[in-house]
Amino acid sequence: MEKDKIKSEVRDDIVGVLQDHEKTGVGGTVKKEQVKVEVQEALEDEKDKAFRAGNLIIAGVPEPDTDDMDAGNSADLASVTRLFTDGMKLDPDSYRITNTTRLYRGRKEPADTNKDRLLRVRFDSSDMVGKVARASPELENAANSWMKNTRIFRDRSKKERDERRELIREAHTKNNEEEDSDYKWYVDFSNKKVLRKKEGEERPRPFRTQKYR
Repeated sequence: MEKDKIKSEVRDDIVGVLQDHEKTGVGGTVKKEQVKVEVQEALEDEKDKAFRAGNLIIAGVPEPDTDDMDAGNSADLASVTRLFTDGMKLDPDSYRITNTTRLYRGRKEPADTNKDRLLRVRFDSSDMVGKVARASPELENAANSWMKNTRIFRDRSKKERDERRELIREAHTKNNEEEDSDYKWYVDFSNKKVLRKKEGEERPRPFRTQKYR
């Protein structure tokens, strides 16, 4: 099922590239070379999305104070397991984490900052990503403060990140134009613009608060 979906998305991307070139009327060698490049980019993006499909990026998981990679990975795995089991009330037998990885700091972030790095969590099935999304509201009731402040993101490809930035820009513009409205535009976990009641009147959702990522 997962492979069929990916093949369908690749086919749609390639058809889209060819249709764009038919509309613009670009021809000859330039057209062939440009189509070849764009088709290759579409294939690489779908391959990247397939790799990331079973991943989540989590912000706020305390980083272990150790230089030992194995010890750090074990501590991160234990923290994430607690987050899912205790914080989200997920059955530990319902999922399997294959690995965890601390991501590099951003270019604008000082190397000596005390801020914990983002943590990438990889599951053995992409189904777990949706399961975590549905269970995330439980974190608002977590007794542990770091769990309550945790933020969770889908691991997106470059194309998906670019699309998300554009959607956020559009939502931001709409919100500025409709400042007096009781509703506000958000970009949700699935990269879709949605209209909801303004914060304070909504059901707490850890995913929802990621409007500007």
